[in-house]
Amino acid sequence: MTKPVIAHLGRGIRVESVRLVQHTGEIDEYTFRSGMLNIITGVRNSSKTTTLKAIDYCLGDRDSPRDALTMAVAEKYVEISTDLTLNGRPHKLTRSLQHGRLNKVYIDGDDDLNVDAFSSWILRELDWPDLQIPKGIVAESANQLTPLSFRNTLRHIYRNEDSWTDFANKEAEFIRRAVVSQLLGFARVKYSNKDFHIAQARKRLAEAQAVEREVQESTLQAVTAISDRLNIPVARSLEQVAAARDAVRAELDAAYEQRRQLTADINNMVHGGHETTGAGYDTTLTTDYENTSRRLQRALDEVTALEQLHHEHEQSAQTVTAEIGRMQRLVTSVELFDALPVRLCPACEQNVDPRRPHDDDACYLCNQPVSDDQRRRRAQVEVRSLESELADLQDVITRTAGDLQTAHDRRTHLEQQQAELAKRINNERAAQLAPFMSALEDLAGNIAQLEQKMTAFPAIEEILQRRIEATQTVASAQQALNDITEAQTPHQAAGLSPADRCALFADRMNSFLQTYRGHGWVKGSITISDSDLTFYVGTRPWNQILGAELRVLFFLAYSYATLFLANDLDEECAFPGFLMLDNPYQQGIDASVIKAVLQDLGEAALATGTQVITTQALPEPLRGENIRHIKMPQVYEAN
Repeated sequence: MTKPVIAHLGRGIRVESVRLVQHTGEIDEYTFRSGMLNIITGVRNSSKTTTLKAIDYCLGDRDSPRDALTMAVAEKYVEISTDLTLNGRPHKLTRSLQHGRLNKVYIDGDDDLNVDAFSSWILRELDWPDLQIPKGIVAESANQLTPLSFRNTLRHIYRNEDSWTDFANKEAEFIRRAVVSQLLGFARVKYSNKDFHIAQARKRLAEAQAVEREVQESTLQAVTAISDRLNIPVARSLEQVAAARDAVRAELDAAYEQRRQLTADINNMVHGGHETTGAGYDTTLTTDYENTSRRLQRALDEVTALEQLHHEHEQSAQTVTAEIGRMQRLVTSVELFDALPVRLCPACEQNVDPRRPHDDDACYLCNQPVSDDQRRRRAQVEVRSLESELADLQDVITRTAGDLQTAHDRRTHLEQQQAELAKRINNERAAQLAPFMSALEDLAGNIAQLEQKMTAFPAIEEILQRRIEATQTVASAQQALNDITEAQTPHQAAGLSPADRCALFADRMNSFLQTYRGHGWVKGSITISDSDLTFYVGTRPWNQILGAELRVLFFLAYSYATLFLANDLDEECAFPGFLMLDNPYQQGIDASVIKAVLQDLGEAALATGTQVITTQALPEPLRGENIRHIKMPQVYEAN
């Protein structure tokens, strides 16, 4: 069954070495070889499992260093790197254990990728399909697509302590099927996702149709309500709305023209046009009103002027009265100071007695003759002059007040006359305008209704536009569904069919398990359903018939078969080229069986040019030219 392997030696993944750099700069390095079984040996807590985890961490593990590598390793080392080949091309993958660089994978010392982007990079390097798969077992009922990452497939070839009784630890069934189809080489066809896209297109079409039905009903109700309220035809399309708008616009233009003509007739009549002057209308009323208004304006100007003049005369009288009072105070002050006795000589400052004998007409101080006071007489003359001026002002004020009263009376008379003329004119015009008022009111009401109708058309158009958009959405969804349905489904590449691939893989597992019938394996042969990729043991699914120990042997056979994928199948298969098996001795199977299994895996690695890395705590090493032991030099404290 085995084919020549020379053409397959470079395919897949080969781990050359793993290197751990301490804080001190010291380096712990372990190397591995292809075409053989690499056994990492050592006592408990000597970092055998951690070495596998270090390789896994360099291959894009998203966990923190403490979760992925244990706290002791995370605190001791600052960097981990792995030298490997991908489809024969050498690369160095480096992960830093220091904060700020934890989520990066450094490729060949230069390029750094986020751990989320690393999957796409390594899938390209391995020529494995980078697929989006439905997130659910049934593609038609899945709601979204999710990536089939490199990490999903790695869990099938790196069997850690928690995945000896299942394909991968905590793996969803839809991911398991995708990984198996990828390994067997028909994932590209299986996950063209036409069924998923058709189901999604049908969902979108159903949603669009539901929205369209709701919109059709609600818009018809809204348009009908608006049309009934405004008494316009119920429009079911934008064309009908445009026609109804044109009709209303024509009616509105006609109403505007009628109102303009009627307004022109009224203006001609109001301004005395002969062609519209009604019988019995006195055209002199307007002239009399204008003349009266001019006379009233002159009366108002006259009243204003007289009021100002009267105010000025009163101010002048007040000024003269104040001057008279001032002069009178001056005379009084002269008499007052004249009676004051002199007690001190202003020249020699000697005391003077006013009772000193002196002539009546002489000064008692200097005995000089004293004449009448000229200042008093002058002040009295001024007083008399001012009193005469005040009397004249009083006469003028009296006459001005009379003229002002006459002007007030004339203004009042003219105002009354103007009001009477205005009333007569209004009555005359009201009598003439009465026939027009009814027509104007009817026109105003009609125009208001037509304008309200015009404002409703944009709202109706917007409502109908929703219907058009909903219909267009349905048409677009239907076209998308038709396009997806009519699109060509990718055909299986020339070569093996999915059923043949499943049969060959199952045959390889059965050839492995045949050796252990009666030595651990007592069940029937394995078959694989190509429709749902269920593994049957006999007539029942593997997980319903196999116990814990048999499951371990089942997955060792599964791992064994992956080493022969490139030999048994073709270029379409995702050929891993290596296995990592952690603690196969600690799963409840007899140690002699595990030794035999590991011997078979070593021979398979030699025959296929692949690589197997496993851990072993037993003191008795396996022997063989295709088996290499790597002893762990250190022991760590248990966390």
